[in-house]
Order: sequence, then structure tokens, then C-alpha cells
Amino acid sequence: MNGQRGDIGLAEPTSALEGDEDHFEPGGGALFLLLLEDGTEEMRAAIDEQMDAVAAWWVKAPPEGPGFTKVEPEYPPAGRHDVERFLAGSHIREVEADVPLVLYVTGHGITSAASTHYAVLRNTSTERLLATGLRTSEIIAAALDSLSRDVLVIVNMCESSDIGSELLAMERELTQRAESATLHVLTTAGPKRKVLGGAFAAILREAYELLSSSEEITRPFLTMEEFSAALRQATRAINARESRKLEQPRVMLPGKQDVPTATLPNPGYRPAPAAVEPGRQELAPTLEHLDYWLEKASGRPNATDAGWYFSGRRPLNERLTSFLHGPAAVMVVTGIAASGKSAILGRAVTLSDESFRRSRRFEAAVRHCPAETVPGEGSVTVAVTAHNRDPLDLLRAIAGKLGARADPGGGTDALRRWQAGLRLFLRTPGPMVTVVVDSLDEANDPMGCVHNALVPLAGHRTAEGPLDHVPPQTTRAKPKGRGVRLVIAVRSSSPADETSGVQDGEHELLTGLEASFGEVTFLRTDRTGMREDIAAYVRALLDGEAAWQGQDLDGVSQVVAAAVGRSFLDARVAAEQLRTGGPSLLKDARWLGRLNTGTVGLLAADLDRAAEDGLGADEALALLRATAFGLGRGIPWGEVWPAMAAVLLERPLQEADEKIRNLLGGRLAGYLTHDTEDDRRVYRPAHDSLAAVLRRWPAGGADRGGGSGNDG
Repeated sequence: MNGQRGDIGLAEPTSALEGDEDHFEPGGGALFLLLLEDGTEEMRAAIDEQMDAVAAWWVKAPPEGPGFTKVEPEYPPAGRHDVERFLAGSHIREVEADVPLVLYVTGHGITSAASTHYAVLRNTSTERLLATGLRTSEIIAAALDSLSRDVLVIVNMCESSDIGSELLAMERELTQRAESATLHVLTTAGPKRKVLGGAFAAILREAYELLSSSEEITRPFLTMEEFSAALRQATRAINARESRKLEQPRVMLPGKQDVPTATLPNPGYRPAPAAVEPGRQELAPTLEHLDYWLEKASGRPNATDAGWYFSGRRPLNERLTSFLHGPAAVMVVTGIAASGKSAILGRAVTLSDESFRRSRRFEAAVRHCPAETVPGEGSVTVAVTAHNRDPLDLLRAIAGKLGARADPGGGTDALRRWQAGLRLFLRTPGPMVTVVVDSLDEANDPMGCVHNALVPLAGHRTAEGPLDHVPPQTTRAKPKGRGVRLVIAVRSSSPADETSGVQDGEHELLTGLEASFGEVTFLRTDRTGMREDIAAYVRALLDGEAAWQGQDLDGVSQVVAAAVGRSFLDARVAAEQLRTGGPSLLKDARWLGRLNTGTVGLLAADLDRAAEDGLGADEALALLRATAFGLGRGIPWGEVWPAMAAVLLERPLQEADEKIRNLLGGRLAGYLTHDTEDDRRVYRPAHDSLAAVLRRWPAGGADRGGGSGNDG
């Protein structure tokens, strides 16, 4: 620590456990503090600053479970024997396996002529380090060789990275223990470098803020790789902002960098209560979406109307419910872009979920649904989206959620192993399973997904088990093992007025599905009468809004329905603009003109008002467009989203994190949906047709010769 050394008085006593590990709260951890003060006010202030930052990370209770319990000497150690007594009396070496252990050491440090790093205490003579100093590695070893499965040691001392060679030798002693434990050591100063006051505290605070906001890691615990990356990013940010030259902290033990560890609670973790069980969550509406509609429902004049997602489109809901109550078979739900395919599936998936139906929050809503439109409890087993998945990813998602595992005896190819594992699962006697797959047309290889993931499932309609092809004339028989119902949603290239069958001019995927499965039931969402469904949807969105009390909601909803054609997406956006803009918007000729141009015009109208959310229209557009170019299930926030937006903006995006927060909290948030990939929240456009509009925006777009966007 870069401060003057001098006399030190006794510190005020602090509450310490004196090492009684039985006092650690279940699920919590132990934070051991060695604060090697030198008696100066400068150092005391620096340590106080560090303790504030350390407390935020480890002492404060996380969203779930207790925080870490502090264990520290009653008085600051003056000599090596004080430290040794603390290590013995605190029982740090005996911390139990299920108690995460963090040891934080701060103070003066020095490297000897023999390259040994020492902790320098008040009674230490730099001329007699062997007799009066204490090897820092001995302090570290007490934690690393404890019984805890998760250990983190942070050494905030001058020249602390010089312990590297000693740690290398120690690592050999800990080889067997390292196989079953995560052991990490972090140092803050390089060779011949001093620790500057509260430098590490500033870095720790900055990293905490990053991980609390823009990083959006969805796990309760971080990996050392994620933690150290946040520290590096924080160091760079402080240096750039304050023209400083702070050192980046260094990870000294290389093992298990990518394994989440209980020593690193994630400050950005926000456990979101799920509306349905994990196997159905990909397609079910989010809890916040359900809450919105439930709130709308509770304020409606008709007490039996439980909100939009439980009402409307009754014939479609009845047909899907009937299918889910029937024998093993295949249904293809199809319609043009934004015609409500995902909404129909999401409603069925949600209503079939046991936990949703038994929830006090939603039981009344379920009870008010027409009985013919309510699937039986558990009638949907697994629900997944094929969006940006390849055949192996889709197969693994379905099989894993069903409870199947890859069969090691299935060969060297991963796809074949998962197919074999799924086959074994389905041949085991058990109840019928129903698999719902949304957005097959958005898969990376749709027909590959059909042949390698879905046809093997559909084969269990017969007594023969999985087949490479199911002929149209196959005679049904009682399946061996489990039967399978399969529901697949895929976009049509043209609208239809019929409720079944592949129409003339449909793209190859629909034709391929019919050829692959033989007997298929088609359910079209773009049938005659869709305009009335859209009008009812718009009316439900406006009903109960203060600004629209006493207004002709039927007339307004018909105006919107006539303008947006067969697009529920455009209807939703238009209704949201009417909710915020009020009835005066219907007198705005410019808005009415944009309403008739579909997605492009509606988005342009929202971009015109982006300044109300603290965004320039060009900045908002760049942020939205960036999500449309993301691969996988979306783009993460962190450093990726701002960087992609800056490329599209063709200039740096100033205060990017704040502007993304404004976007996500403002009117434009409705254009995005979020998902999880690689344990991070990711963002993408709310619909694939919207993504297409955003990708081609410079060549079209509002007032630039763009199309309507209604046909996606």
C-alpha cells in the first residue's frame, strides 16, 4: 500500500465469529479479512474505501440467499504472530466444503532479493524479513488448502504478482484438491509496482456496476473469466475517463476459469419467477407479459373476460385444443408473417402448464376461459423454438427437455448419439408426449431439422418406432413405448382463406413437411375473419385506458384493423401508439398515412418521438438495427450491442449504456424481445418480419420508398 508507515493504535472491535464455522448461514459464505494497517490516516481511508466495495460484493445479501459472514481479527495485526494466531483461531483451514471462502488481504507488501513476497506489518523489519515478516504465500495457503470447494483469495498489496512463482510450486501440492475445487488467486500490483490508495476499490465498484447492468449474466454466480473481464473493462473505463494509469488486476491460478464459482456472486442476477415449468418456457409468455394482460382483465367491465390471450380467435384455439386431446399425430400451424402463430401456440403452452393453472394469480383467468379452448393439464410436454437453431441444437433442446440423454453407444457423431438417446427414451413405456416447435422457418437448416429431429419424433405415431419416412398410407397401431403428438409452426408465403392444406405457391418447407410426415393436420392463422380478430385485439389493448374512456373503441379498432391488414405485430404497435398518444392521434393525417404503410411507417412514427426517451432518432434506429443482425438467439448488451450500433451509426455511440437503458425502458422497447443464450440475456426484434425491415432499412424505410411491411 502506497502510504507512510507509522505507529498504529488499537482499532475498534468488530463482530467476529472467531472461526466458528457452525455460525455460517446455510447457503452463505465466509469472508476472511486481513487488513494490515500501518496507522496512517491515509491508509485507514484507503482501507475504508476498499471495505465499502468489498461489502457490496460479498457482505450484502444477494437476491437469493444470505451474503457472506465477515471473519476478521478484533485488532489489526501488528506482527507475524498476530496473523498466525488469527489463521489458527479463525479455523480458516477447516472451513467446510459447502461454505464458499473469500480471503481478502490488503496492506504493505515487499519482494525480497530471493523473489519471495512478504506481508509487511507494523513490527516487520525489512532488514530481517525471514524473522519478522510473513510470507504472503503462507496466508494464501491457509485458504487454498481449506476444505472449501470454492476459494477466492484477493491480495491487494504492493508487488503482489511476485507471488506467482511461489503459487506455481503450491499448485503442485494442490493438484488433487484442484480437481474437485475451484481455487482462484487475484493480485492487484505487478513487480516493483505499488498499490495506489483506493485504486482497487474504484475498479471493484466500477466492475460491480457493469455486472449489475449491461453485462446481464443470468446465472447467480460468475466465472473467474467473467469477473476478471469485468475488472479489465472497469480499469480501462476509469483510465479513459480520469486519465489515470491503473493496473489491471491479474489472475494468478489458471485453472477452471470458465466454471461458475460460489465465491463470485453475480450482482446483476435477478431471479425472475417463471409462469410455467422450464420445459415450456421458450414459447410461453413471460411473467411480465401475463401480468400486463391480467391487470387489463381485472379492470374490464365484463368480469368473465380474462384478457386477450385467453379470448379471441376461438375457432383456432378450439381446434388446437382438440388436437392436443387426441391421438399421436402431427399438426402444422401456418399463416403469413405476424398472423399470430406464436400467440396461438403460446396460449396453449401456458394454459397446459400445471404450475400456471394452480397459481393463485392466474387460476381465475384460466377458469374464465371457454372450456373448449383450454388444453388439458400437462397436455404440452415440451415447447421450443427453432429460431436460429441447427438440427443438432433443436434435437438436443427437445430431447434434453423430455429427459433423454445422448447415448454414448450411438456412435461418434453427436447428432446420431442424441437420436439414439431419444429413441431409447421414447421406446420406454410411459405417457404420451406432446412436442411444440415454433418458428421452424427461422431455423438455420429447416429441412435438416425436419429430417434429423422431427421425423424421428413423428415416427412414434406407429408401432414401428422412429422411421426415416412415414408414408401417407401408414396404418396406425398402438405405439410401442410412448406416443408422440407433434405441433410445428411455420410461416406461409401467401395468405389463405382456408383452414387446412398447402396452398398453391407455398414455399418448399410446407410442401416438404407434408411429404415427410404424410398424414398432417393443417391449422391456418390467416383465415377469413382475421380482421375481426385483430380488431378485438386492438380494442382489448385500449379498453380501460383513461385517455380512451368514452371513446368509440369499436370504430377505432376497425380503423386500425383495416389499415394493418393481417398483421398482429402492426396492430400491437399501432395500439401502443394510440395508448400513449391518445385520441388526438386519429386526427393526425401524417400518423394515419404511416399506419397504412405498416411496420415501416409505425416504426418511423416512434423514431420521430425517440427524443422523449433521451435518444436521437438515428441512435435509436442504430440500436434497433443492431439486434436484427445478431446471430444465434440475439445479441448481448455488454460491449457487443454498443459496438454493433456504432458501426451502423458510423460514429461512436456516446453514453451507450445509458441510451440502451432508455431504449429498453421507453416506447421502442416493444419492438424487441429478449431471450437467454450462453447464460446471458440477449435481444432481438420481436418478430422475424420486423428484423427483415430493420436489416433493409437504408434501402427502404419510412419516407424512403419502403414497402408496407404488412406481408412480412
